[in-house]
Amino acid sequence: MPRVVDHERRRVQIAEAAWRVIEREGPDKANLREIAREAGYTTGVITHYFSNKQQLMAFAFELLARRQVERMVRSAERRDLTDALAQFLPLDEERRRETSVWLALLGASLKDPDFAAELRWRYQRMREAAWPLFKEALEEGNPDIETAADELLAIVDGITVDALIDPERYTPERQLSLLRRSLERLGIRFGPQPHG
Repeated sequence: MPRVVDHERRRVQIAEAAWRVIEREGPDKANLREIAREAGYTTGVITHYFSNKQQLMAFAFELLARRQVERMVRSAERRDLTDALAQFLPLDEERRRETSVWLALLGASLKDPDFAAELRWRYQRMREAAWPLFKEALEEGNPDIETAADELLAIVDGITVDALIDPERYTPERQLSLLRRSLERLGIRFGPQPHG
């Protein structure tokens, strides 16, 4: 009897192998052969799921974004903007790996306009998923919610880059402190909010 293959699970395994190669070698050296070796598959298996490296990299980026947004949504259910935004910061090993790969892929997109367009589209989908949380947290006293949300995400991006470059200075505690100070300065509700 033939073995049943969970194709989505295999695509995720391949993307996770790509993350490891990107983190270790950088996106330029993350070719299909190296990713196949890391995943424990043949190159033929990889090309069955992804027709080229760009398609695989775009899926790897989307998987990162999806996991971050899923964590953020769970935090948003508690109506805690600080914790929700913290899901994008490199506060632990998993999130440090994700943000390292995220930034490597963003850097690679600077050389490839088609890849850049693909990442912009996926990044926009991630922002749209986060929009309800921003809308609720920002609507009081912020006539331009979209600009306020952009400012918040820029702050998170800045803290992330600093924390990756200088993790000794930007400890998890300092990252969260800087995020809270930014929210306070902007006059944004950021702790768990009572329902109703």
